[in-house]
Amino acid sequence: MSVPRRPADPERWFRTRPDSSALPRPRLLARSLIDVRDLDDHLAFYERLLGVPADLRMPIPDFGGLELAAVGNLLLIASERPFTAVQRQTAYSLIVPSLDRQLALLDGTGTTVLEPPEPILPGARARVRYPDGTVAELVEHRPWKGEQARPGVATDPHPATPRLLVRRAVHADDFPGAVRLYETLLQTSATAPPELTGPRRARTAVVGNLLLVGLAAAPSAPQPQLALITPAGEHPASPAPGTAGAVVLPGPVTAELWSEQPAAAREPLRPPTAEQPDAAGEQRGEGDLAALPAGADPRKAED
Repeated sequence: MSVPRRPADPERWFRTRPDSSALPRPRLLARSLIDVRDLDDHLAFYERLLGVPADLRMPIPDFGGLELAAVGNLLLIASERPFTAVQRQTAYSLIVPSLDRQLALLDGTGTTVLEPPEPILPGARARVRYPDGTVAELVEHRPWKGEQARPGVATDPHPATPRLLVRRAVHADDFPGAVRLYETLLQTSATAPPELTGPRRARTAVVGNLLLVGLAAAPSAPQPQLALITPAGEHPASPAPGTAGAVVLPGPVTAELWSEQPAAAREPLRPPTAEQPDAAGEQRGEGDLAALPAGADPRKAED
């Protein structure tokens, strides 16, 4: 494949970290597939919601003229063309320090390489299926010729902004194994999160920027891609009949809504044993929380 050495009109694009080799661990991003005409509006929405600027915006001419933008833990993937089946099946993007090392790390975990490494404008990529069935795209970033790190445009942060975490739900029986798997995939130890009040009874753990949710019954319906965590002291949206604790954000992206209670100190999470219960425990949430219409800002919902 012939890969452009730099994009056309490079001043239009930026990455705050053009070289991912300096990352301390893989960066996990949820994906939102959108029409390219909506990219500016969606990007502005998520910058306002999260109170942080986008940290990359760049073209991917190798795949039919895609444009990418990342803000927080969400990757916006914009295209003029319909997305392919495999693009829609891919749940996560991982920006990794080294693609070769990441693939070597996955050897022996039961991960299947669906698309082998290939060069692209950002650096190189591959697509894999993890042993839990999740499809992910792995990308290493390397600077193009003459590229310098350049920050995005700062936004005016809200004094208490929500956090978006990538969300993965599993059966409670599979929860310890899922914790171990994602500790390996993300190369970081799990922590018990601060006390969260959510729409259901569940075990929770945070691995990097992933919220793992262990449910009493195996998930059947499509699950939210993200968890939107309201800071302590902020009130979640009011309950509404027929909702299931989900908020619909532009994309559309579905996020499960959790409220953070005053945080206790985080401690390393150990796999549960008969003698020692899981440090994350069980989080209890009573009742349903409101599902907001697409494009609504949860901070503006009435209490």
